Amino acid sequence: MKNQLLLIFILGLIILDNKVNAQQLFLSLEKQTMNQIDSKLNTKGLLFHTSFKPYLVSALPISCSIDSVYRWMKTYSKPHKIFPKLYSHLVHENFLVVKDNDFNLSVNPYLNFEIGKDFNWDRTIYTNSRGAIIRGNIGDKFSFETYYSENQSLLPQYITNFVVDSNVVPGQGRAIRFKNDRSYDYASGLGYISYTPSKHFNFQAGQNKVFIGDGYRSLLLSDNSSSYPLFKITTNAGVIQYTNLWAQMIDKREDAQLGAGFRRKFLALHHLSFLVGKSVELGLFEAVIWQAQDSISYRGFDVNYLNPIIYYHSVQWNLGSPDNSLIGFNFKWKISNKLSFYNQFLLDDFDLAKSKAKKGFYRNKYAYQLGLKWFDVFGIKGLFIQAEYNEVWPYTYAHKISVMNYAHYNQPLADPLGANFRESLLLLQYNFHRWFAGVEVMYVLTGIDSTSGNVGQNIYLSEFSIPNSSDIKGKFIGSYGNYVGQGVSSSIIFSQFKLNYLINQHNNLLVEFSYAYRNQCVDGIGSPSNFITFGIKTSLFNHYYDF
Repeated sequence: MKNQLLLIFILGLIILDNKVNAQQLFLSLEKQTMNQIDSKLNTKGLLFHTSFKPYLVSALPISCSIDSVYRWMKTYSKPHKIFPKLYSHLVHENFLVVKDNDFNLSVNPYLNFEIGKDFNWDRTIYTNSRGAIIRGNIGDKFSFETYYSENQSLLPQYITNFVVDSNVVPGQGRAIRFKNDRSYDYASGLGYISYTPSKHFNFQAGQNKVFIGDGYRSLLLSDNSSSYPLFKITTNAGVIQYTNLWAQMIDKREDAQLGAGFRRKFLALHHLSFLVGKSVELGLFEAVIWQAQDSISYRGFDVNYLNPIIYYHSVQWNLGSPDNSLIGFNFKWKISNKLSFYNQFLLDDFDLAKSKAKKGFYRNKYAYQLGLKWFDVFGIKGLFIQAEYNEVWPYTYAHKISVMNYAHYNQPLADPLGANFRESLLLLQYNFHRWFAGVEVMYVLTGIDSTSGNVGQNIYLSEFSIPNSSDIKGKFIGSYGNYVGQGVSSSIIFSQFKLNYLINQHNNLLVEFSYAYRNQCVDGIGSPSNFITFGIKTSLFNHYYDF
């Protein structure tokens, strides 16, 4: 009976049409594919805003579409001689498609079967994920997407240590002990609806992630943490793009619970992007976080933050609002069609009056990024180099009320390293048809806490825990002289090599081999991690294990 059902299912795949028009969906944030699209978007004079991701499919220029990126597949793909239709569904097309007039639906499997070895821990590591990706559209203005997977993993030792401390798998979900060997069970997912009434407006509601900037990291808002409920309005008027986003975040720490469930907070965000001339993009950023409930009252969603005007809330903050407010900007300059420079600056807090007394006042909290991208290096198509530097000053993203820090699900909403660090990154990647090879090298200098107290790296610590942050008279004795890297000296070296082969572009199914080396040296004592993995997986998201 099972074989008969399987046969009927396969025949159904062969009969059904494989084309789905879901133009109001958003592309995945996965960087391997994103870099190929960005190489085409880097053309000078092309009017497209790249600083707010993910991109809406319908907004992409024809020359930069997914079909354009994978155009070579139609030329180099040869049909299988024995089961050509089945082979085509597994390798070239959506696995299952339903099409009826204006309604289109595609279903693709999500899987991740990886196995490897952590040599320093002397354990076999693995990931076992099963799920589904469903996408579709109703008419040409309304689209939807949902993804869900159930996962079990035994991760490398340093990541396992992170899971033990935070109770979450980085960027994915809540971790539950699975076996006695420190394996974990966790679920991950997202889902949203997208409505585009005209070329000037898009509305998105659901559970998702966003990324602001053109770097590997984002100091404004990244996809480092788990997905979250959001509502987003994007207004596009050619050289101007304005995005309003409202989201709900969770503080999942056990000691942050208030009554039943975990503490919740809300985020209101504005981002205004300008295209200047043929090669410059400038973005202005603002975000405000407030807690839904404290020990006295329930505040919930504050309707005052529905105001769509950028920097309005920063004025309110200057008038004495207790909420956590951040402002910043991002900049991109297309030096040529193959070379671009980008940077970001974030200001979390600044006290000019106190800064006049001495340098390094603890409430002067800011971060900045400098980066360079080079596409088709030396004329070699598909060869890509990216160099990036990030610096975040102590106590940035933290808050006096720790629940209102700039974080979600026990992870920073920006760089996974938190604050109080300098980070240098170098990425080298090469794409040739279905093949991809990539090398990443990262070096971090930071300072971590000791018995002396809060030195500004852990953004979940309250500013009230800063040693000698103020005396009885409010003179802030001992609050000066802060610098990046203060505390117990710590450095991290991370390097990784990846080689993969793309099986199916529609769900980004690929076979991958990976080798990584990490060494964290704390006060002169190293903790190396050396691991290798091999498997077949659906690569839809960025897993930032480089921390």
